[in-house]
Amino acid sequence: MTREPVRRVLVVKLGDFSDFVLAFGAFNAIRRHHADAHIVLMTTKRFGEMARKSGWFDEVWEDGAPAMGRFGKLVKLIHRLRRTPLDRVYDLDNTQRSGRYRFWMRDFWGNKAEWSYSSRGVLPFLRASRNIPEHYVEQLVHQLADAGITEMPTPDLSWLTTGYGGRYGLQDGYVLIAPGGTLAREGKGWPVERFAELARRLAIEGRRPVIIGEPADAAANQIIAAASPEAMDLTGKTTLFDVTVLATHAAAGLGNDSGIVHLLAAVGCPTAIMLSAASDPDRNAPRGRYVVMLREENLANLQVSEVAAALRLR
Repeated sequence: MTREPVRRVLVVKLGDFSDFVLAFGAFNAIRRHHADAHIVLMTTKRFGEMARKSGWFDEVWEDGAPAMGRFGKLVKLIHRLRRTPLDRVYDLDNTQRSGRYRFWMRDFWGNKAEWSYSSRGVLPFLRASRNIPEHYVEQLVHQLADAGITEMPTPDLSWLTTGYGGRYGLQDGYVLIAPGGTLAREGKGWPVERFAELARRLAIEGRRPVIIGEPADAAANQIIAAASPEAMDLTGKTTLFDVTVLATHAAAGLGNDSGIVHLLAAVGCPTAIMLSAASDPDRNAPRGRYVVMLREENLANLQVSEVAAALRLR
């Protein structure tokens, strides 16, 4: 890429929560490399608060993925992309959608921003014509290196817990259980009955089960909580910042493949994650100091004893 001064930067990161967490290192690296630039993140509303609190961005756009059929919002976004003065764009999504944005901002539309991206297609708005076989983090490392950012140090994530109580009167040593996520709701996760059995086992061993998740997970999580009188069900009661506070004091965390489990791992909580054939750990397994991956093509074959043995309690 050119050596012209880079004063205004756009970072594109849409996608799901797991990939957003995995991109923390890239966000931090871009901020360090462009310390004096004005950096804008184009993302979705779900990640807006977290992005603002991180300190990695000077501005956050939450309109980066208009819903299908919302033509007016899409036109407004295209207009914004074409009119905003930018020197560099880092496409950390590398999807069909972000490829279309790249097409709409090409030179003949008047925007001269350089683009950093991983996918290579026949046309700029098509997805990669070759598969990228790397883990998502390594993909970003190579992408940023090509753009001149050769260092991606482990980011300081203390901002995730600063200013949040989030402990709910719990004493250290509890175990966080996050059964939810899309795959769990589609019946591709570890069976809820196994989570319930594990919760009973943890309570007998003196480890309080603390169940977390979104309101959509409530029915399943209630079954797990009912299996152990000692359990605390915080489903729908925690923000993502509360979850990170809980994670820093937990003995361990576990759950199906979901963004929350990736977040537990990222902040250093010893984490066990259940991965079925529907997951792709070679591409997007969670990263952290203490991560155990329990892989079974059909998670119904994964026994409670195996999960209990895999937990690395601190």
